[in-house]
Amino acid sequence: MNEVIGVIGTGNIGKGILTHLAKTNYKVLVSNSRPPESIKEMLAGIGDNLTAVESRETIDNADILFLAIPWNRLAEFAKELAGSKPKIIVDATNNIISVNPFKLADIGNKSTGEYVASLFPEHRVVKAFNSLAAATLIKDPNTGTGKRVLFVNGDNLEASAKVVALISDLGFAAIDLGPFQNGGKLQDVGGSLSGIELIKEK
Repeated sequence: MNEVIGVIGTGNIGKGILTHLAKTNYKVLVSNSRPPESIKEMLAGIGDNLTAVESRETIDNADILFLAIPWNRLAEFAKELAGSKPKIIVDATNNIISVNPFKLADIGNKSTGEYVASLFPEHRVVKAFNSLAAATLIKDPNTGTGKRVLFVNGDNLEASAKVVALISDLGFAAIDLGPFQNGGKLQDVGGSLSGIELIKEK
């Protein structure tokens, strides 16, 4: 794929995603809530294909956009993204709004993927990269006995297929759980696949 990849967020999950993207030939634009200069040194230490830019540049140029931001920033970011060219959004968020005490945002009976998709109706949202702990996500996807598994689900088959291909490019094995209604809650916090490390044997 020749798509430009954008990553919004450089916290633990964002760094994990960037560590694997740095091993590919993709052009990767990276932004967070601070000026680009604040993350240039960090990105240089990860890989040469990662470029720190203003979030507007990432939004305007990315074909596939990773969201690795805190849950409470999603609504604000949705306003920033409104009116931009349609793109695939890889939603790596979880609806955690407090760690101590631990608390999840109330999103009714929706999966987090469904909820995030409702915030970005002009785009194709695919849920992925949210089920593994950051400390596991950043590890080499090849364990020696096989590849670590990442789960994918979304309502647009073409978008999900592209994310599955991207996951393969990063060295992971992907399992597509189908539409949000079918598999969305399985990889959400508290779901049966959340925090589960699976290895696809060679």
